[in-house]
Amino acid sequence: MGEEVRPPAAVPLDFLAWIDRDRAWLEQQILAISGSSSIKIGAAALETTDLDALKAANRIRTFAYLAAKGLRPPYFDLQVAAADRTVRCITKYPASIAPDIGPMDFARTSFPAEAADQTELKSCTVAGKGGDYAELDRAAFRDRYFNASGTLKPEFRDLRDDSAFKAKAIDEGFFLTTEDYSGLLQLDLR
Repeated sequence: MGEEVRPPAAVPLDFLAWIDRDRAWLEQQILAISGSSSIKIGAAALETTDLDALKAANRIRTFAYLAAKGLRPPYFDLQVAAADRTVRCITKYPASIAPDIGPMDFARTSFPAEAADQTELKSCTVAGKGGDYAELDRAAFRDRYFNASGTLKPEFRDLRDDSAFKAKAIDEGFFLTTEDYSGLLQLDLR
């Protein structure tokens, strides 16, 4: 078991219908990606205290949005490989990075850089470890930068364009989207 998440995190299972899969399939995929079987799958949600299992479930959920036309997508965490290096890209526009990306590509380790829109790739690339938030644990990161409903606090508005900040949220097991009205980053706090 990896790092522990307290209280247990819940991931809604509505996305399974978008990709025509069931809970048993999800359990197998999480085990394959994270190596963790520390999950409890109910009728409506998956619960876990294992950070690796949570990140795997959120990755599968994120990619399922590619099959749900019309829904505002979350942020995608993509590895993009060029001949000389691999970069990490956090983007809401995955088709600009990997034009052929699909809902079952969650297990791909990387996407080719030559297919990417180079302007988008440059803007979404994570450079370095980031600012003051880099060393915070999950709870401290959430409490410092996000309000009780999971919306980025207004005084940190400038961080919404910081790819390293978004990567930190994903690394801490949060499902990252954009709030409907303000455009601020939003964590799913289930």
